Amino acid sequence: MPVEVHARRVEFDETDSIQWILRDITERKELDGLREDLTAMIYHDLRSPLANIVSSLDVLYSMTPGDDKETILTVLKIAENSTDRIQRLVSSLLDVNRLESGQPVADQKAVDPITMIANVVLDVEPVAKGRRQAINVDLPKELPSIWVDEDMARRVLINLMENASKFTPSNGRIEAGARQEGDWVHMWVKDNGPGIPTPDQDRIFDKFTRLRGKNKPGGLGIGLAFCRLAVLGHGGRIWVESEQGKGTAFHFTFPVATEQQLAGSDNK
Repeated sequence: MPVEVHARRVEFDETDSIQWILRDITERKELDGLREDLTAMIYHDLRSPLANIVSSLDVLYSMTPGDDKETILTVLKIAENSTDRIQRLVSSLLDVNRLESGQPVADQKAVDPITMIANVVLDVEPVAKGRRQAINVDLPKELPSIWVDEDMARRVLINLMENASKFTPSNGRIEAGARQEGDWVHMWVKDNGPGIPTPDQDRIFDKFTRLRGKNKPGGLGIGLAFCRLAVLGHGGRIWVESEQGKGTAFHFTFPVATEQQLAGSDNK
């Protein structure tokens, strides 16, 4: 039987005692299980029609006539970007369920972090340009490969950069960078937005948590929860540094691929 236990010090007949309260939470745990099963089913059922939409967009792209190509391709690109965002959200929701249940990150391989960051910047750049924001990249000439699930690591970086763009004002700046620190590659995403209040910094990585405020953008509150679980699932760390009015910096680490892992990856 799952039980919730509360204990507190009390004074009873002028004697210090401990009061114990035990509450049966069987029904709550069963409800949590049903909710997780339902959400997992919904997410799985969403993936199939999304894959069909992506395939259809690819077919439309190949069938586009030359005369109207530029206009039609602009519309198709918007649809493609929106579909990609939905796919990332669905994948992140599925990953949150898997990682919370204790499943390990399985599909790991050697990934070049410089190439990954450059590709993510290209993906996020249209959104940033639409908001008149500049993206700067701070990278050394070389970095060792990291041992990660490539899609998961890419989504961590995209989530943090899109999050930075949402909270950065027009004509603001976003920075993505990385450095090697021993057996880890330390990455970061910085912005010069309004910053995060100190009381909120401890809870922003909680699932379905959103910062409240008149000018705060909406969202499911799943992106940062996924980032935390994904980074921890790789054995890394993730943290935030922020000061109100002076911007926010998200830092996270991924493991450097060992020689054995690199050799095994080359043989595949």
